[in-house]
Amino acid sequence: MDYCNLIELINLSYRIGIQHIELHREMIGRVFLLHNEDKRYVLKVYRSNKTDDALQTVRILDYLKANSYPVVSIVQTVQDDSHIVLNWQDDNCIGIVYEYIEGDTPDGKIEAELIGEQIGSLHQLMEKYPDKLINRTKLVYIDDYISIMRELDFDSGKVIELEHYGNKLWERMQSLPKGFSHGDLHTGNMITNHSGQYVLFDFDEASGDYPSMDVAYMSDDTNFNLFHDAAYDRTMRLYERFYSGYSKIRTLSDNEFYAVFDFIAIRHYQIISRIVRCQGLSSISKDFCDEQYNWLIRWKNLCMKNKN
Repeated sequence: MDYCNLIELINLSYRIGIQHIELHREMIGRVFLLHNEDKRYVLKVYRSNKTDDALQTVRILDYLKANSYPVVSIVQTVQDDSHIVLNWQDDNCIGIVYEYIEGDTPDGKIEAELIGEQIGSLHQLMEKYPDKLINRTKLVYIDDYISIMRELDFDSGKVIELEHYGNKLWERMQSLPKGFSHGDLHTGNMITNHSGQYVLFDFDEASGDYPSMDVAYMSDDTNFNLFHDAAYDRTMRLYERFYSGYSKIRTLSDNEFYAVFDFIAIRHYQIISRIVRCQGLSSISKDFCDEQYNWLIRWKNLCMKNKN
């Protein structure tokens, strides 16, 4: 679908009079910035295999809005629907128009305690969420990354090591309490509004899996591509600041605390899998695979050393 046709469809479906559209980002879905004379909006077109996630996002945002929790607003269609269906590259895809959020991206280190308290409130509020949440499988968390390494003919011995580590991570995950998780929680998915609240968005990876995963991602002070021995201690310090706010609302068990460091490793399995499934095997190189292998094995050893 070209941009002229997309603008026409949006203006038929919404009362927002869009004049200009530009592609902002393309990964799991396509994100466009929409402009009229006075305002900006965000259009997210979800890949056809993400329809269930898109519709769950709508339900979660509706629930949080109804309970006065600060989240992005969905623009309703002229038919008072939350979304449109459009044909994109011969697939029927869900499209959702969001209000553009004015404000600043928070500093996750300086504001860790305040963010932690608000995320604690989110998790507590979602305990009463009335609908069933999607549960992600081991394929999503671990196994697809291993499959990709094999598809790339990555060193078989290293793949076996990564698979063994992933199996251990998954085994430990099974002992954790289940509950709502945003699933992609970082400061890039929140904006500080004029009231000082953190307005959250991008709930497309939300699940009913592990609240401690959100705590882990907000505490992560590692570098995804470059391993540093100090990363564990930096992450621990950031966790302590974040948890000082989070624990005002709810607490984590000992197993959930240790899982914070496991989820940082799992994040690598997940992100690489997402990139490759969206952009193809050619989007990562053998050197990158080697770097990630070394990162993960060094992280595993560092975590074992600190746990003992």
